[in-house]
Amino acid sequence: MKVLLDTHAVLWALANDPRLGKGARRIIEQAEEGDLAISDMTLLEIALLSKRGRITLSGSLGELLDEVAGAFRILAISPAIAELAMTLRLKQADPFDRVIAASALHHELLLLSRDRHLAASRQVNTLW
Repeated sequence: MKVLLDTHAVLWALANDPRLGKGARRIIEQAEEGDLAISDMTLLEIALLSKRGRITLSGSLGELLDEVAGAFRILAISPAIAELAMTLRLKQADPFDRVIAASALHHELLLLSRDRHLAASRQVNTLW
């Protein structure tokens, strides 16, 4: 396992969306089996984005979640990750971003994210 993908990176990678950063795309394309991971919170965030109409689905939500679960290794939140998420010095209070960043830190993974706040925090190693 080498990298953790932020939620937008997951969605854009699966859709081959041009908004996916060149560096992130290169890492995803060169990844070997088991190198790409997501936080379990990403599944919940995708479901929430769907419910709020912020993403368009070509099929059902369940099908998309199954596709995501099949494409990436899922890392569960742990007590250590939950604690770390609350100690991060981030401008945003978004619990999804906090858990995703804490998961990357806890597992010592590069975070593929275009989130400028996460990159600017210098607390998690990000690439886009």
